[in-house]
Amino acid sequence: MTPEMLVDQWRRGLRIAHRAHYEAAKYYYRMHLVLSLPAVLIAALLSTTVFAQLQDSTVAWVRVAMAVLSVLTVVLSSLQAALRFSERSERHKTAAVQLGEVRRELEQQLVFEHRDEAVIERLRKKWDAADRQAPTIPSRIYERVAALVAELGDKPPRAAK
Repeated sequence: MTPEMLVDQWRRGLRIAHRAHYEAAKYYYRMHLVLSLPAVLIAALLSTTVFAQLQDSTVAWVRVAMAVLSVLTVVLSSLQAALRFSERSERHKTAAVQLGEVRRELEQQLVFEHRDEAVIERLRKKWDAADRQAPTIPSRIYERVAALVAELGDKPPRAAK
């Protein structure tokens, strides 16, 4: 493999990983909202219903509904705490930022034709450090982004004249 081929392969990989981490961050943020918003709304509804129930305790379906809502609130809150979608989203966002910095620096080096071995080695070490801290991208997100990058084309930046 020539150095140009290696750098081109790295650039493409960085582009995919950068975008895939952003997509994963968005996905986990949406999942956080899917669990947290219903839990908050049900808890608010439940607390309001408890006060109403204290006034009229003869309606059986209200007691059953309160019990179901109470269990549902606990389940949603427990899932939210266990799955930590918000934390996952932040970790993917951090990884995307770090990989974006490496990608932009590599592209800047390519544009200005500064491809000496020391620069490439430094970029590889930055990429390795970002990868060590990055969470795993779900394969369906990675594959979708890789297909999108391939579809859009992945032309290397041109050198300045």
